[in-house]
Amino acid sequence: MHLLLWGEDSEAELRSEVAEAFPGAPAGDAGPWLIASDFEMASDRSLPHLVFARQLMPHARPVSAESVRAWAGLLLDAIAGVLPDGQPWSLQIEPHYGSRANHRIGARAWHSRRVLNGECRTQNEEGGRGEMRGAECGMESEEEVRQAVVDPEAGRHRCRLIREALMELMKRKRRHLLRRLRREPAGFAPEDSLVQLLLTAPEAGFVSVACAPIPFQQRHLISPFPKGELPVASDKAAPSRAFAKLVEAEARLGRLIGPGETCVDLGASPGSWTYVAVNRGARVTAVDRSPLRQDLMENPLVEFRPGDAFQFKPSRPVDWLLCDVIAAPERTAELLLEWLRRGWCRRFVVTIKLKDAERGDVLGLLKRQLPPLARDLFLMRLCANKKEACAFGSRE
Repeated sequence: MHLLLWGEDSEAELRSEVAEAFPGAPAGDAGPWLIASDFEMASDRSLPHLVFARQLMPHARPVSAESVRAWAGLLLDAIAGVLPDGQPWSLQIEPHYGSRANHRIGARAWHSRRVLNGECRTQNEEGGRGEMRGAECGMESEEEVRQAVVDPEAGRHRCRLIREALMELMKRKRRHLLRRLRREPAGFAPEDSLVQLLLTAPEAGFVSVACAPIPFQQRHLISPFPKGELPVASDKAAPSRAFAKLVEAEARLGRLIGPGETCVDLGASPGSWTYVAVNRGARVTAVDRSPLRQDLMENPLVEFRPGDAFQFKPSRPVDWLLCDVIAAPERTAELLLEWLRRGWCRRFVVTIKLKDAERGDVLGLLKRQLPPLARDLFLMRLCANKKEACAFGSRE
């Protein structure tokens, strides 16, 4: 069984994508924000792109433990003798109750959503507080249930304790595993493995062990960031909040715009993406009918070209194509495909504004035609995106 986590307001879209990508493969509820499916995962090829998936847990299985120490022992049993010897691995232990349920869904109705194998239910009427039946979730008391749903720190605190207990256990019994454990999220290399524990209740959850090279091979779906989530960046000095999309795409790609690199920013005004690039020390050709913010117009690293972003042609290949233009999605998709086919950029970050009636056709076009044109390719709805998706990656 494989688990997919979807992003905010993306359940229907992800279910449609899964049905289209894996016809005939069953897909059901595994809990809030979770789809379980038995699609085939071949060892020699990448899975299709799923724009609305936030994280993939390959070969996940339901597990339960009664205490922090028991969770640590369960995790050690799951990885000992399974992870490749002497190779790096990452560990994600995350709650899937309390904070996310309360923060993300509290303002919307929950209609008897199943939490774990159809056994645990939570109901939230308009503006009301979630209620869970403790016995069905393996919790000992209604007070524990109330705390799990209401207290946003309850799950995170338990996960921290489990991680600490596992570290101590490995220190005593499996020091070689501890030495190869990555401490911070980073882009996957072919030798990387990933272990995920997702708690759906204090005593229940799912564990996934993805041995190398699966995380690297499926890096467009498996994120090095827990649950595939990044906090939306904040910078009051930026011309607009749109800068956060580029910052998030850089983080997911594992590659920042660098000093001395060349960028073309199409549809640049008021200049948020240009702002990010020049702060990295890059040179930017900014194209728009409207000028950028005055300080960017005066920046020696910026060359402003007034005009239509869709008519601009670079005189030579650039390091980065940046495009957050407000336009029909099919026009932006064709623009990106042209730039890649003509070899006009080495890397790209392009926002696709989605319209309900057109999103399936446009995203389907990009899923079919982008993969042969890019070595690294991500096609997804970012945490910073609203009614849009982002295509980013590298040709090299």
